[in-house]
Amino acid sequence: MADLDDPLNAFFKEISELEAQNASNDAENTDNGVVSNDKGSNTNIVLDSDANKHYNVPIPTVENPGQISKSAVISSAPQLYTDFQGVKKPLTNETVTQLKPLALPSDVELITQKKKAEEAYRNSYLGQVMRGEKKMKRFIRCAGGEKWEDPSLAEWDPNDFRIFCGDLGNEVNDDLLTRTFRDFPSFQKAKVIRDSRTGKSKGYGFVSFRKQEGFIKAMKEMDGKYVGNRPIKLRKSNWDERNLEVVKKKKRGKAKMGLC
Repeated sequence: MADLDDPLNAFFKEISELEAQNASNDAENTDNGVVSNDKGSNTNIVLDSDANKHYNVPIPTVENPGQISKSAVISSAPQLYTDFQGVKKPLTNETVTQLKPLALPSDVELITQKKKAEEAYRNSYLGQVMRGEKKMKRFIRCAGGEKWEDPSLAEWDPNDFRIFCGDLGNEVNDDLLTRTFRDFPSFQKAKVIRDSRTGKSKGYGFVSFRKQEGFIKAMKEMDGKYVGNRPIKLRKSNWDERNLEVVKKKKRGKAKMGLC
């Protein structure tokens, strides 16, 4: 019987020693306000000896402080324009040049007028002289016993079809007469005759055409139409139908001047 009591006594003695050791450890921790760390969990337990003896407050811990797991994204940030496939296309000079401004009707009319004027000049007598196709002539005029050279006659084609425009108002100038007849085919030149001293209009002018078709069409359509404030009167110019006596006088005058 004594043999059985010895192991039991040793067992209870060992248990009492363990309890005494645990009690001494708890007393030491509560006296100093120590924070115990449980290795098996990720929380810290704070034991306050004064106010919170009976409460355990869990505090979450951060494994890697100072590191953000996911970067912030601003959804309203400006982005480049993309095409239908989603590929970004930056603005280039080619993109800017595709936006062409529309031409105004006044610009189109100005360009058309300029082209027609250049074509008329190329077909004129003076243009043929400048290109070397014809030799420049000297135009001598005789009136009132005087003789002089008129270089303005070189602007007219000697083989043209010319219209005499009568009953022109003072407001009609070369530009208005040109705009009136420039839409007809083979148009070359239009001029209002003015006084060389005063510059006032003499009330008539001439329109030149290179081909007979334009000459006939203008005579039919524009005779009696208003140009400015008055209806215009048209007829065939007879500038090349001179009196034989007048031609002889001019030849004699040229001979005296040494031009023949």
